[in-house]
Amino acid sequence: MRHLIAATAAISVITACGGAPPNEKILTDSCTDLFSGDARSESMITGDAGTDVASFCACYASQTVADTETTALHKDILSEMVSIKTADDLNVEDTADRIEAGIESGTIDTFTEAQFDALGDEFQALSRAMYDNGGSCPPTS
Repeated sequence: MRHLIAATAAISVITACGGAPPNEKILTDSCTDLFSGDARSESMITGDAGTDVASFCACYASQTVADTETTALHKDILSEMVSIKTADDLNVEDTADRIEAGIESGTIDTFTEAQFDALGDEFQALSRAMYDNGGSCPPTS
């Protein structure tokens, strides 16, 4: 009987996690936390990608986890950004400025400025691709 209860509890925990793999969920949540509540960023995503923040972030995450090399790096960058944005109640642009200052001063050493800039470039490229695809997530290449 105890084994049946333990098995049922384990299935409930696994089911409660939803269909998204852990890294995809982490990236989606971090992206959403970063851009949500920032009117300028939300407006840019709506205009540039033709969709809302939640859909943009879900697409970003699903495409990022397809490349295992960048998944951990992006988790680190987004985690740092969300932490700074939340702690200091900043918008995304001011958060990016703080990140760049931290990289230059050496207080942030888990990623480089080039890696940080590359993430921004990826966000812009995805926005264009989503816009070209009618606001939907384009197929991964």
